[in-house]
This record gives sequence, structure tokens and C-alpha cells, in this order.
Amino acid sequence: MNPTEFYESLNIVPSFREVSNHTYYTPLPDDWYLALADIRSSTDAIRMGKYKEVNMAGASIIAALNNFYGKENLLPYLFGGDGSFIALPNKNIDKIKGILAFCKKAVKNAYDLEMAIGLVSIKELRERGHEVSVARLQLSEFLDQTIFWGSGVTFAETLIKEEDRLKDVKPIEADFSGLECRWSQVPSNKDEVAAYIIQAFGENESETVDIYEACFKKIEEIYGTEDDFHPIRENELQMTTNPLSLGVEWKLRTQPPTLLKKLKHIGMMIFQLVTGLYLMKFKKKTSATDWGDYKPDLVRHADYKKFGDGLRFVASGTIQQRMELTKFLEDHFQKKKLAYGVHSSFAAMVTCYVKSYQKDHIHFVDGTDGGYAKASQELKNRRAELQK
Repeated sequence: MNPTEFYESLNIVPSFREVSNHTYYTPLPDDWYLALADIRSSTDAIRMGKYKEVNMAGASIIAALNNFYGKENLLPYLFGGDGSFIALPNKNIDKIKGILAFCKKAVKNAYDLEMAIGLVSIKELRERGHEVSVARLQLSEFLDQTIFWGSGVTFAETLIKEEDRLKDVKPIEADFSGLECRWSQVPSNKDEVAAYIIQAFGENESETVDIYEACFKKIEEIYGTEDDFHPIRENELQMTTNPLSLGVEWKLRTQPPTLLKKLKHIGMMIFQLVTGLYLMKFKKKTSATDWGDYKPDLVRHADYKKFGDGLRFVASGTIQQRMELTKFLEDHFQKKKLAYGVHSSFAAMVTCYVKSYQKDHIHFVDGTDGGYAKASQELKNRRAELQK
């Protein structure tokens, strides 16, 4: 099967509440690969105020590889804040390696961030005792996101951090089109925005599912429905005019930098900001886009909850709600049932990948000031403690 045939054959999970039901997931083909990226020392970079840069860098391979395969090919991927991964067929692998090498170089040149990056075959993961399966979670009638089950994801992340799998690979220029960062932060309508990562460790798959089920029940008990804790609200969405914020996109999208490329991109951004503000405010229709739909679709297509060898979500809530859920998670951690990480901030931020302004756009949500990256560090520390 080609990538789109495989993608369209995947089961659609009826609701996020059921993502821990492993029977929905389809194993990735043996001859496929995982391409992965992870920002090294991301917590240090965030401490220096580079959390937007970390998110943009983490999403870089999603744009680069989707653009290489083209709109007609659908690929499973997951954004994790300070990194991401994407499943690829065994095709044009040498070019893929070159594009990944370029992403690493571009992130270094644009943001002075080091990125661990690499390719790991699904066959190798299975030979080493790890599985990766995938399913689809529908965001709207126009768009869905992919979710992943299996320890292969975490194991592959460890491999690319420990081994330079792209050593001496010559970079091939990547196309970052569609990767945008033009929205202001969205403040919580309560006390805070909290980023959670939860990884269950059952004795078998059935027990692992039961642990996740208990987590879902507690999340619903504390936070309510997904709409109750959704961190993005249409009336709070404001396009940014801050040159420093816009510069995050500009620096990466103009790699390798030339004066002409920089001038063209900044001109395009100014034009799109001015026209976008007008078109969305008055809900105008153009030949390609109904701009009255864009903000509502952004909220629906917000990637604020996901599953990839663990439950990840960003929630707008109160400090009390976070404390209650953290107590529940800590109790289960002490029983060696799960590891978790949580980080709170005052607002959510959005990094966008736009294939088309009419319906085909997805928006990666994270907490400001670290979000998933800091929660991930807590998760790793607790996981290491359990392994002792």
C-alpha cells in the first residue's frame, strides 16, 4: 500500500476517551521507518526564553517530510513539544536522511538549538522487542490526527539521542512551507494552563489499559469534559504583531538564509497579517477560503490532546484541579503503576501547520514557558526512579 492507502485503512477511534483501547490500533508495516527529532537541553533553552523556538524546531520535521511527500500522501505523525516523530514508507530513504540532516542544520542556524534526529526501522524495533501501532482520532469531519500505541516510540527516541544515525549525511534543502507561528499566546480563562504527560506500566496490555482508564475517569471527575478544559477559545485568538514572535517563523522559514529570501518572506508575512486580520474580522469569502470558518476550525483542529506511548494533554484549569490530579498521579506512581510529568503556565501557545487555509490546517498546542518539554523532563526522572 502507498502511504495514503495505509493511512485511510486505519481505524478511527470514536472519541479521545477510547484512545487507550489498543484493539483499535494497526501495527506499522515492517519495512516502514520512524523519523524522529528531539531538542537537546530543551529545558535550558526554555529557561532562556526560547520556548516558541523549541516548539517550532520540534515541528520542523512534520512540515519538511509532509511537504516532501506532497499533499496527496497522508502520513501518521505526532508532535510532542520539544520534538516529534513521523512514520514513513520505505521509499526515497536517502533523500529523507538528507532532509532530516537539513532540519538539524536549519534549527542550529536559526535558533542555536541542538537537535537529535534520526531514522529507525520498524523491523529493528520489533527485533529489539518493541512495537509501534497507529490509529486515527477524528478532530472534525475534515481532519483527523494520528495516535500511537507501543513502547517502540519511547525506545526509538532513546536510540536517536544516543546514536548519531545521520553522521556524514549531506543535507538536502527542506521545504518548511505551512509551518507558521502567528498567534498571540492564549491566556487561561481560569488560573493556568497545565501540560500533562502520563505513561502507564501494567504487567500486561490489559492492566495498562485499566490504568489509563482510571486516569481518564479521574481527569473527567476533576476537569470535566474536553470542552471544559480546552485551552484555545475562539474569542481569545489574536494574531500577533510582535516582531520577535514573528521572527521565530521567519528565521526558520528562510533557511538557508539569503537577503532575497528574507525580504520575500517578511513581505509575505506582513501582507498575510494585514489581509488576514481584515478577512477574519469581517468573515470574508475568497475563491479558495471562507475566512469566517478559520478560527472555529482552528479551535476544532487544535492538537491539545494526544496519545503516543502515553497520554498527553494541555488543560486550562484551576490550581486546585492540578493539585487534585497530581495527587492521584503521585499515588499511582508510588504504587509503580505509572510515571508522569506536569508543568503549569499562565497561557497556551499555538504552532500551526497549514496545508490549506480552508479546512486542512492543524494547530499544535503547548503551554508557554516549557509545557510539554518540562513535563517530559519530570516524566523521565520518575521513569528512571521506577527503573531503579
